[in-house]
Amino acid sequence: MIVYTPANQRTLLLFRTPFEAALRPENRWVRMAEIVPWDEMAKLFLTKLSVNQGRPTVDLRIILGALMVAHIENLSDVRAIEYIQENIYAQYFVGLPSFQPDPVFVPSLFVEIRKRLGAGGAAELNERLINEAAKLEVIKHRRKSDDGHNTFEVVIDTAPKTSEEVEQDTITEEVKVGGEQVEITGKAVADSKPGERNRGQMAIDATVAPVHISFPTDTALLANCRRQSERLLDTIFERFRAYWPVKPRTYRRDAEKKSTNFSKKRRKTKKDIRRALKSELACLQRNISHLHAMLDLLDEQQQACPWSHAAWRVFWIIQEIYRQQREMYASGRRSVKDRIVSIHMPFIRPIKRGKGGAKNTEFGPKINATITEGFAWSHRMDFNAFTAGSYKHLTLPTIFSVARS
Repeated sequence: MIVYTPANQRTLLLFRTPFEAALRPENRWVRMAEIVPWDEMAKLFLTKLSVNQGRPTVDLRIILGALMVAHIENLSDVRAIEYIQENIYAQYFVGLPSFQPDPVFVPSLFVEIRKRLGAGGAAELNERLINEAAKLEVIKHRRKSDDGHNTFEVVIDTAPKTSEEVEQDTITEEVKVGGEQVEITGKAVADSKPGERNRGQMAIDATVAPVHISFPTDTALLANCRRQSERLLDTIFERFRAYWPVKPRTYRRDAEKKSTNFSKKRRKTKKDIRRALKSELACLQRNISHLHAMLDLLDEQQQACPWSHAAWRVFWIIQEIYRQQREMYASGRRSVKDRIVSIHMPFIRPIKRGKGGAKNTEFGPKINATITEGFAWSHRMDFNAFTAGSYKHLTLPTIFSVARS
């Protein structure tokens, strides 16, 4: 069941406060509450929810306002709820009729909202907000920069012309996209007004959003895989002791001692690194062989493996890491296709920055972002490397639409 309070029922005069003074109308939250297209944005939720079934929802105005507060202030879900709880102006912005000391809803509701909206719904919310900003003329265009880069300054004349004149009036602009010089060619738009100019500046770039993982090294990654394989082996052995009178040998104490001594070295030569890699690869190979033998025996005895789904996932990941590390060790290379750098986040890939320096490798998803006139779009997110110029056909139409607003 849907609950929504129309925008015309939430005005500054109707908001009740426990204090003597009223809210100041020039406050930024009060001003934004008046221009945000609440009704248009709420229509998007109406298509995602049922009108007659289920429990009544939290007021959609509160949900939309809380989402905007979280993004404007760059807060986590928990901090966004606390911010609204502490800020009386934020409570007016989200649509509360009066000040209340309790949280508007539990922070976990943000997760359900994002799942229900999906990537397409979030993009449509942004589009509706930008369209309303264009109608209200709150998008501030800047003048063309002196160097001519990242700027559109195109004169469009829609008077009837011959084919030769149209050929001469073809627009060619050079734009810097992701460090590359890209030439863009276009013609006058038929529905543009005479003398209309595309204004504003744009920035298109592909950047990496770093994830919170320890900086991966081959020796540390293999040591972690070895420890995980030992835990998997212990799980099977403790459950089915009758099948193995003696636990398969893993020499974990010797392996851990070698790993600790190597990590304590302040200066590690190439010979030391090769020796440590060889030792870790041998230990991991032995543990994987033991695990396969134990799984085969359980199959023969028609016994189910006691591993959880997460444990099976770890088992397949450490096998792939062993294959990749073995291939790099044998060939002497320092890269391999779809290289895994984290057991718990195997989708993370190392991405070169291309700017030199000691730390020229980043770990995280790469985002193709476009920023113009204070608005940002993300046209693609991928864990594999790509260049910003390869997706200019997706970013430039967005920039032209905002520049003409």
